[in-house]
Amino acid sequence: MQQSAPLSESPGGDVGAPEPADLTADLIGFDMPSQMPDEPVTAGAPSGDGPGLEVLGLPNQPDEDLRRLVAWLPVFEHMANQPGSSKAARNFVRQLKGMA
Repeated sequence: MQQSAPLSESPGGDVGAPEPADLTADLIGFDMPSQMPDEPVTAGAPSGDGPGLEVLGLPNQPDEDLRRLVAWLPVFEHMANQPGSSKAARNFVRQLKGMA
């Protein structure tokens, strides 16, 4: 078998870990001037000056999608009741039950 798939010359495992990236390189401090002086702080928020949530390109009716999922509530309940189910899964089921 070794003749059909020869072994590597290097035993492997001799590659070092990559250097961690500097995640603070692009951060702007609170004491620095704004990079977008003409854009209000509330841009992208549901209230206040500037564009609202429509700039995010989300579906117009996210609640409609959740209403359609109510039909699958028994399946989601079963999933949420399994050992090791995530807190997010249980919260999702609670949200659906609140809509039912």
